[in-house]
Amino acid sequence: MSNLQKWFLILAVWIIILALIFVFYWLAIRPAKIRQKCVKEAGIYSAEVKSSLSGMFEVNRAIYSDCLRRHGVER
Repeated sequence: MSNLQKWFLILAVWIIILALIFVFYWLAIRPAKIRQKCVKEAGIYSAEVKSSLSGMFEVNRAIYSDCLRRHGVER
C-alpha cells in the first residue's frame, strides 16, 4: 500500500466518522433540544391562560405542536 493510499484511507475514515456524528446530532440530539425548548415555551404561555384545566391543556398542546412545526420536528 503506497503512502498516498494510506492518506486517502485515513481521510475517508475521518469523513465517515464526521458524517456519522452529524447524522446522530441531527436525528437524536437536535430534536430532543427542540422538544425541551417547546415544552418550556408551552408551559409559559399556558400558565398565562386563566381558564379551566381543559382549556389550559388545549392551549399547551396547540402551542407545543406549533413550536415543533416551526422548528421542523415531527411529533
